[in-house]
Amino acid sequence: MTQNRLELFRKKRLTEISARKGRPVKPSTINRDVANLKAMLNKALDHSKIESNLIGWVKPLEENNVRERVLCQEEFESLFVHCTASLKGLVLIAYYLPMRQGEILDLTWEEIDLKTGFIRLGGHRTKNKTGRVIPLHPRIIEYLQGMPRPINGGYVFGQSRRFNRKAYNKAVIAAGIVDFNFHDLRHCAINNLRLAGNDHFTIKEASGHKTDIAFQRYNLVTEEEMKGMKWLDLKQGTSGTMDTYMDTIAKTRIV
Repeated sequence: MTQNRLELFRKKRLTEISARKGRPVKPSTINRDVANLKAMLNKALDHSKIESNLIGWVKPLEENNVRERVLCQEEFESLFVHCTASLKGLVLIAYYLPMRQGEILDLTWEEIDLKTGFIRLGGHRTKNKTGRVIPLHPRIIEYLQGMPRPINGGYVFGQSRRFNRKAYNKAVIAAGIVDFNFHDLRHCAINNLRLAGNDHFTIKEASGHKTDIAFQRYNLVTEEEMKGMKWLDLKQGTSGTMDTYMDTIAKTRIV
């Protein structure tokens, strides 16, 4: 494999449509393909099967994987209504709690404390191998209380713990929502917790993010929020936002 052949491969991949997702292949996917190829060639080099790895220093394609799609409450309710019974619990938890898909699918009754209102995940259950505690939204508590709970515990969403992507996509389309995958619900949870007034340290503790860089990818500040920006020199006599300032000016002109 030479750098020229690798470049041809990447260009070809960029023109292809993903069979699973039905959309153009993203640079991040291609970078993972190349990373796997590099690892294979390095292994061959270690065992003297080849003399050199000619693509070892090839730079990855630039990625832009930041998702900027969150649902308003009305959109979520529409999605929830169109979900099948087996999906409703998964979607509800994903929308309100900053949990990853795998954490939700593998959720056990032993990890749920309805008395105190927490989900407690051990280090073996999280991406960064650090245990964490996640507060339960009242709506989720009510939902879980209505579910049959086996005497011996076990998995909340069944032994198979498989995500029905086809059924989920069907619900998204039926709800009239465009370009919204299951992982985007985690964006919704984190963004809504911020909008509710929680400080980012508390949210990071619940979401399991260790760095601000990763955490920021899940927060989408809209222009509507920016309108509420407070200014130090406008705080006298107003709430300090541009909207209230403009309202004050308008009333003054009317008088």
